[in-house]
Amino acid sequence: MLPKLLGNLFSYFYFCVTFEKAIAMKNYWILILTVLMMGMFPQIVLSDSVHVKGKWGDNIIRTIFPKAPEVFVDGFVLSVYCADTLPDLTVEVIDAEGNVILKECVTISAGETVCFTLGEITGTYQVRLNHTYGYLLGDFVLY
Repeated sequence: MLPKLLGNLFSYFYFCVTFEKAIAMKNYWILILTVLMMGMFPQIVLSDSVHVKGKWGDNIIRTIFPKAPEVFVDGFVLSVYCADTLPDLTVEVIDAEGNVILKECVTISAGETVCFTLGEITGTYQVRLNHTYGYLLGDFVLY
């Protein structure tokens, strides 16, 4: 009876120690995956997304339109990402008084991010994306 009890007790403690190690290893794997994701997608993880809205595409014409571009702000860098190729996209940044800070016409390849340095300016700004497929507007604040 005593050897069976000691065997069961030993099995219980071994299970507890193994379970605690498994929990600790799970936490390490979560940390490693988080670091890897930040390394692979720093723009998404560390940047502020600018919510842009407007008219993109046309519901009348039966054409496949490219996905709408996404805008991110990281410090004083404005980044525009597009999953599909988008030629002749006009990017404008306008301050609260209506002054044009940046105006450029760019071609974005599929999966590419185009970055613009805005300089060390602060305040509220509006980004305008104009294309033949439509327009998108979004507001952001630089500190």
